[in-house]
Amino acid sequence: MPNMLDPNLPAFADIQTPALVLDASALQRNITAMAEFAKANGVALRPHAKTHKSTRIAQLQIEAGAVGISCATVAEIEAFAQAGITGLLLTTPVADRPKLARLAAVADQSDISIVVDHADQIHVLHELLDAGSRPLQVLIDIDVGQRRTGIVDTASTLALAQLIDATPGMTFGGIQGFAGHVQHMIDAQERRAGAARVRAMLDEHLHVLAEAGVKAEIVTGSGTGACAYDVTGTFTELQVGSYVFMDSDYGKLEHEGGALPYDPSLFILATVTSVNRAGEFTVDAGVKAMAFNGPVPSLMLGVPEGSTYRFGGDEHGMITMPDGAEAPKLGSRVLLLTTHCDPTVNLHAAYHVVGHNNGVETWPVLARYGA
Repeated sequence: MPNMLDPNLPAFADIQTPALVLDASALQRNITAMAEFAKANGVALRPHAKTHKSTRIAQLQIEAGAVGISCATVAEIEAFAQAGITGLLLTTPVADRPKLARLAAVADQSDISIVVDHADQIHVLHELLDAGSRPLQVLIDIDVGQRRTGIVDTASTLALAQLIDATPGMTFGGIQGFAGHVQHMIDAQERRAGAARVRAMLDEHLHVLAEAGVKAEIVTGSGTGACAYDVTGTFTELQVGSYVFMDSDYGKLEHEGGALPYDPSLFILATVTSVNRAGEFTVDAGVKAMAFNGPVPSLMLGVPEGSTYRFGGDEHGMITMPDGAEAPKLGSRVLLLTTHCDPTVNLHAAYHVVGHNNGVETWPVLARYGA
């Protein structure tokens, strides 16, 4: 693993904690590695903005070869379109009419794509879209086993595709099959088998479409956990996201006998706030600083080796040390690897980005709270 950041860098001294810290070198290595992997396997990249919510990171991904950026919310696609990011795809079907109106407004001004899983979404969008704007590319979301959104049978997929093609101002672009439940399977062989089942389900929908003469140009989905297996066929593009940061959750995954080939880059900078109890100390990073729907930080810098973290409430984290270890000094800093990166980023207003010379820049986090 490359050299890690020093939690007590002078550049961190004036940063109020808890704060989101990003290692720019590790970030760029991850972006380059994924781009080269996709290119070598002849598949496109449309990385997910829900992971980073940063137009700066999105631009780095596009400069490395991504064809566009995936967005999970209307707020994200609004913010990224306004920033001039191209190739945007909204990956979540929207049923809320006010949000559909906002989406139509973006579509009237920018070349975006969306996914749907019900005819009513098409009917409402048709009412809201400017008849004189460019055609809106629409993909169909397929439920590939996550049981969250998506079409569940091939006949409905065909009917919806035909409706899209028959609706003025819209074009059918293809299908989406995102399998979040597969991405986090720890065992590599289990994950490989899960990914194969997803591709087989998508192939059934593609076969029915092809038999009816309906072509799906785009087949989008996959993710950081399964992308190594999903370049073998079916998918034309990958919606990878967490590879840029490699949080504690993805750090558990096995990959052909090792770990996934990406470096940890995103940390929470915290301050030691209490050292009065034997064998443990407190930092100012609790559930308001890190998502707790994943494992606790698997990597901590600036603490005795072998220490473990537990959440201690809204503002507090408790770090237990091995026997005989000496606690860090009160007021010193520690770096905690993010737990689940997407919702952790959503808790913060900005990144503190550490460059090659240990200088720190501030990059804003956009479209927070999932609106």
